[in-house]
Amino acid sequence: MIVPEPSPSDVPYNDPISRKIGPGKQLVVTFEPTQQVTEFILPTLAISKHPNSSYEVWRDDEKVYGPAPIPPTDIDDLTATWIPARRFSSKLRIIVRNLSETTARTYSVQPIGWEVSG
Repeated sequence: MIVPEPSPSDVPYNDPISRKIGPGKQLVVTFEPTQQVTEFILPTLAISKHPNSSYEVWRDDEKVYGPAPIPPTDIDDLTATWIPARRFSSKLRIIVRNLSETTARTYSVQPIGWEVSG
């Protein structure tokens, strides 16, 4: 169940990325709407779950999650993260930190939602 539900004219968004992060390093990923819209709906944000990691999520310039030792949802689960879904208008920024002092890890970040169309 996703609240609110997308309308048929909305534009689906699913843009996963994967990056290797060295020990003690961080990954900052910014997603921006691709359409000329004023609102982006994000019910699901999945990120690879690793030990000794930190996860933080910002919408526009407001922190909405973390820093936390677990991601909003794991990349293998893909369940709704927020009900009702989070909304943003200009950018979604995710900060993933590899807190390990010795191990490099690959993290995948997958925002799933839609851009509101007219």
